[in-house]
Amino acid sequence: MDLTHTRRRRLKLLHLFMLLGILLGAAYGTALGIIMGEDFLPHILVHGTLRGAFTGLLVSSAIAYFEIYVVEGANGLRRRPFWQLLAIKEVVYIGAILGGDWLGSTFFGAPGDPGFGFNRITAITFFFSVGFALLINFTMEMSMLLGPGVLGNMLRGRYHRPRLEHRLMVFFDMRGSSAIAEKIGDMAFHSLLNRFFVDLTEPVLAWGGVVHKYVGDEMIVTWPLDGRRNPAGAYAAVREAQQRFAQLSDRYRQDFGVAPDFRAVLHAGPVVAGEMGEVKREIVLLGDTVNTTAKIETVAKTLPNDIIASAEALAAAALPDGMTSQGLGTFPLPGKSTPVVLYSIT
Repeated sequence: MDLTHTRRRRLKLLHLFMLLGILLGAAYGTALGIIMGEDFLPHILVHGTLRGAFTGLLVSSAIAYFEIYVVEGANGLRRRPFWQLLAIKEVVYIGAILGGDWLGSTFFGAPGDPGFGFNRITAITFFFSVGFALLINFTMEMSMLLGPGVLGNMLRGRYHRPRLEHRLMVFFDMRGSSAIAEKIGDMAFHSLLNRFFVDLTEPVLAWGGVVHKYVGDEMIVTWPLDGRRNPAGAYAAVREAQQRFAQLSDRYRQDFGVAPDFRAVLHAGPVVAGEMGEVKREIVLLGDTVNTTAKIETVAKTLPNDIIASAEALAAAALPDGMTSQGLGTFPLPGKSTPVVLYSIT
């Protein structure tokens, strides 16, 4: 699988962390210089603003590298229990902030700056880093639990009232999951299914998809048809996922004794998106488009094809170069009066 998109996404995140770190560090350093009694503007700019920017660059770079390559790595900390992950990240964040501050004081400290060690500046920075690390880490982990963009949408109240949106939907369904679970046992199947979803998520995110939810052995992904992203990424993501699982088949067989495969069903149309629930809130998608996609998936299980798209899905997004469609005919759907025209994508 070509990891160009993954590397590009990671580099963008790294650069964003560094830019935010510089800006926040400069603001914090300026405020700290004023609090510490600097009364000469050049001193504030050098010992406050510049020192803060330098510290912010060091801290953000260390934290970004830790998040991208240690927490999210192939065998990273993401596999640990939530409380362990939160505790480790808290320690690393505090260490990075204090270390960056001490290095900043070494290069840009004012005359008489106590520098390394526990002092008044260190105490202020320490309590700031504890609160900052708790807030950022808890927010990040809650965002991971809820899914990309869900926490932000909930905080902004975007889906507090139902909204009508147009989306291209993709249902990824593991083939023969019942037989696999029976063969390897429920505990092993849980581990396999989790890895299956993780390996699917990488190409989905790389091509701009939004993971909506997991339902049993399938993952539901959407591409909003809002003009802000290319919906053809849905087809590219499916193709890339096929390549990824072909490359990982030996590793799956080594670890589980089986190599999972999937079928993908694509359909497009209007959906109603809105918050649902009281004790446990989530953003749900409702409407005929969702129901039709599920029913197409039922029909797809009787067909030998790996990728099946409706006429509506093909109308919503052009196929990427190297992919073609072949008509399969018109199929009636269970419980619906209108049949659908389906295509095989290769």
